[in-house]
Amino acid sequence: MTELELRVAATEATFARFHGQLLVLGRTDCARMVAFHLKQLGFKASLLKAGSYSTPVGARRALKAMGVSSLSEIMDRHFPRIAPAEARTGDVLCGPSDDGMGDAMAIRLHRENALAFLNGVCGEVVISEYVAAWRVV
Repeated sequence: MTELELRVAATEATFARFHGQLLVLGRTDCARMVAFHLKQLGFKASLLKAGSYSTPVGARRALKAMGVSSLSEIMDRHFPRIAPAEARTGDVLCGPSDDGMGDAMAIRLHRENALAFLNGVCGEVVISEYVAAWRVV
């Protein structure tokens, strides 16, 4: 399988699993989505090693247990940062969160679109304010 085929297959699987899902912290949220996506690409996802959570306080506690304060710090430990404009299908993006949680992670789909949670639902959104990105393949 070529790199492009791997990226597309992983992105399609992640889209199928999360598109239309309601945001439920600890079950269907951006950390779980990115972890699922990375697993599709063949990585062991350390985003989930801190245990379960179901509230913003619990999510911050889980991050603290991992020795980080954000999902971006975890991504920085494992993948090279790139400019968001350089992101390809399947790369991970980070933007500001509107719920006070800090990072809002997304998966680059195609053109200027990403798979992300917005207004409590996971869907295809237009990329606008992403501040960081990671090359994951």
